[in-house]
Amino acid sequence: MSLASLAAALAQFALILILGWIAADILLRPVFAGSPELRDRFGIPERLLVAVCGFVLLSLALMVCHIISGGAVFGTAAVVPAAALAILILGVVRKVAWPRPRSWAALLAATAVIGALYLLPLVISGTGARTGDTPWHMGWTQQLLAGEPVPTGPAPEFGRNAYPWGWHAVNATLVRALPGSDVVVAHDALQLTLVLAIPLAAACLARLLHRRAGWAAAAAASLIGGWGWLSTLEPTFIASPSAALYGADLVVASPNSVYELFAPAFPRELGLVLLAGAGVFIATGAGRSVTRLAVLGGLVLGSVGLVSVPMMFGGGVWTLFGLIAVERGQRIRFAVLTLAPAALVFSVWATPVLVDYLRFDGFVDVTPQLGVEWPLPTALGAWGLLLPLAFGGAIVTLRARAGRETRIVLWFSAGTIVMLALARARAALDWDLAGNATVLHQGRVWPAAHLVGAAFAGIALVWLFDRLDRRRPALSIAVVTSVLLVGLLSLVIASAGFERVLALHEDGFEFNKPDRGSGSFVQRAAAHLGPDDVVEVRGSNELAFMLFSFSGMRMAAYDDPRLETNDLRIRFATRAASWDAQMDEGGFEADYEVVPSGVETVADAIEAGDFEGQTYILRATDN
Repeated sequence: MSLASLAAALAQFALILILGWIAADILLRPVFAGSPELRDRFGIPERLLVAVCGFVLLSLALMVCHIISGGAVFGTAAVVPAAALAILILGVVRKVAWPRPRSWAALLAATAVIGALYLLPLVISGTGARTGDTPWHMGWTQQLLAGEPVPTGPAPEFGRNAYPWGWHAVNATLVRALPGSDVVVAHDALQLTLVLAIPLAAACLARLLHRRAGWAAAAAASLIGGWGWLSTLEPTFIASPSAALYGADLVVASPNSVYELFAPAFPRELGLVLLAGAGVFIATGAGRSVTRLAVLGGLVLGSVGLVSVPMMFGGGVWTLFGLIAVERGQRIRFAVLTLAPAALVFSVWATPVLVDYLRFDGFVDVTPQLGVEWPLPTALGAWGLLLPLAFGGAIVTLRARAGRETRIVLWFSAGTIVMLALARARAALDWDLAGNATVLHQGRVWPAAHLVGAAFAGIALVWLFDRLDRRRPALSIAVVTSVLLVGLLSLVIASAGFERVLALHEDGFEFNKPDRGSGSFVQRAAAHLGPDDVVEVRGSNELAFMLFSFSGMRMAAYDDPRLETNDLRIRFATRAASWDAQMDEGGFEADYEVVPSGVETVADAIEAGDFEGQTYILRATDN
């Protein structure tokens, strides 16, 4: 990672926190009016979590304006910086109070440990962006930046995107807010944000159970890996669950979601952070009968759906289970105050998709193969020391005199267990869910389970520390530190393995290769293209998708060897059939073509350069 890209990612990370903090102040100040006790209840951890949620809500508001304006907000360079400047001025006018950590030493220590584990490999080896879903997200974001009202994908004419655009709106906001940055930098900035926000989310849930458990829960969520280190003492990080060697440990998409703090950033992880934010609002609002917090919880819950639909499904289950702990006379009221705003926000994306669903004869399944779903013993074994700590923390919480907020979080946990049971039933019975099996895929449920488990583990660590501290203070520090050190062993091995994967460009981590970086043929060619251009790429599917990722262009033809039909994964049945029919007729007429270079073709090249050892040229066609 160059110093320039690192500085840009850090600047975008700072923008998320600063703009989000001001947005959070706008959301929370009316709620706190006349209630000092409630204001004190939202300490720095809760406000930082709400700040991340606030930035996402700001991005979604800009996206709505972008749609209404026909693509002018992200398609015009000045709009988002002007909005960001206005928010900063508003923060000064409102005299927003900025966070002041009580312990700088603890903050710096946590930053050093977490940064060394999860961020240092990126700094040393380059960007964490990888192939797979990331090129799709980058291309959809590029289409917003080029002025498309909504991102529709790489297919000309028949393209219809049924993927929520919340993630792309956040990326577009970051790119426009920092002139000169790009979508790769935005992905790395979001990775920085998630490394902060996921432990923070666990801390905030734990603080609903025990006010002193925040730091311990954050450590449990980010520093306790599994038992994979018992099988390997060499750097190992497995980027494909199907190639796992040590159970479900040391592998991306593990049931122990601590490994998801490694790059790349995905919508699932951001949805998890928003889910925790909604949970904090809902539990605090319902537990204290503060209706405005219930409404805010609904707004954040709706934003979860605009980023990750499976996570919103989990949020709906959390809400319904949490309402069990609300007073009987208040349940319907709080259900409406939470679910109505959530439905309203979600409908901004869901309503057009539903219309297209009806117009184009429903969905087709576009997932070539569902991810690995681990047997329950394997999944729980990957939690390592987190499993007994989470179990012990749950027992401590159940035995304590629980207030209503605590009971609501316990019901959140019960809802998560139900979701896991449904996910296992879906896998065992092979439910297709009308082509939407990912809604109940274990990979979308385990992150929420891990987050709740980390919160309870934080309770157990505090209880253990307090019990030992009464008799032998030195022993209490030694025991808790030892637990974290044992948990760290797998993560240290995984971090070193991840650094090796990045350095060798293995397992799809190819965006930091010279032929994809600044000044490469891919980026120079992409600068000439946009969503209005149809491009025929010969000789390399990877090059075609790289050009889409950096420009949002359309593909005249595409052949995914894993698929027999619908190679560009168009979600709607009629549109997918139309694409296939067009491919049978030879594809679309191209405005540009990218072809392997020959002596006779170089003269008419707009751009020429190398990609994966082959020289290509970009040239215009007669069309």
